[in-house]
Amino acid sequence: MKTATRMSGAERREAIIAVARQLFVEKGFHRTTTRELADQAGISEALLFKHFASKEDLYRAIQISFFEREGQSVAEQIEALEPSTTSLVSAVECLVSRILSEEGSEERRSFIRLVLRSLMDEGEFARLAVQGGPCRWVHKIADCLRAARAAGDMVASPVSDGLGAWCTHHLITGMVMHLLPDEPLIDYGLPREELLRQVTWFCLRGLGLKDESLRRYRRFEQEREKP
Repeated sequence: MKTATRMSGAERREAIIAVARQLFVEKGFHRTTTRELADQAGISEALLFKHFASKEDLYRAIQISFFEREGQSVAEQIEALEPSTTSLVSAVECLVSRILSEEGSEERRSFIRLVLRSLMDEGEFARLAVQGGPCRWVHKIADCLRAARAAGDMVASPVSDGLGAWCTHHLITGMVMHLLPDEPLIDYGLPREELLRQVTWFCLRGLGLKDESLRRYRRFEQEREKP
């Protein structure tokens, strides 16, 4: 590993972010000091503050780093969809496969742990996380729901489009938390590919997509009656 004096400015920032992510997970934002951050990164506090003016700036940098690497592409892919029933199916499939994939990076796992830690503490990181990605695609799903309803593809429901979209987010992220440990908390008794298929079906059916609308998509043909 390079020493601090041999690292470029960009490399130092990334190293500091990696250290901060781990310390914030272990101790929480308020209980982590800048001295601890600097010591763990092998630099002085002065150099730490050269890269990040405050802990709050470092907190935001963790968010930005993650979304630049992983979250941004998903949000942009979903935002590019024209509101329709087809886009609704595509968006939910994309989110389920991306978030619940077995191929999640260690950075993604740390990010989720940091969100959970934040929810146990002051909640600020979790709040920033929601604003950084989910708020964007939740609005798109709500738009797709309105388009699908206009096309006659939805059953009547008292649930608002916005709440339905957020409940989809909560279901998917709730499941990923149970799958987060090396040994998942719950054994769903399904191969991961089948689990993703059934979660996608459950989300779309729960949002109110009609059975005949689901059958228009090859992925769900001959499969909707599977347990």
